Amino acid sequence: MNSDKTRQFQEQLQSELTSVRHALLDELKQSSQKFASELAELLEQSSPSEWLDIAATQLNPQQYPNFQRLVKLEAALCQIDIGQFGYCCDCETQLNMHDLMADPTIQRCHSCCQKAHTD
Repeated sequence: MNSDKTRQFQEQLQSELTSVRHALLDELKQSSQKFASELAELLEQSSPSEWLDIAATQLNPQQYPNFQRLVKLEAALCQIDIGQFGYCCDCETQLNMHDLMADPTIQRCHSCCQKAHTD
């Protein structure tokens, strides 16, 4: 993948990451559970780079879809940083550009994704 395309994906991912962080904070603040509002306060006082570590110990990911998306976005940005973006995390083949355009956080090719879901 060329560097211009990678940069476009990076900008798209960064933009969505900012939106998802705000949505997660709003979701936590609006919760009736005390731990959620306390967590929102802690996250606001922390660096965004620490959010995953902080929230992972306190959230049930199935209960918070914004947290699940945050994890995927952070992983995709990490892959860009290490030069592995656009490649399957299992077999390392290049991912289909159409699939990346639909969701730039995908981690696996179709074949490996099917294998992962059947195991």
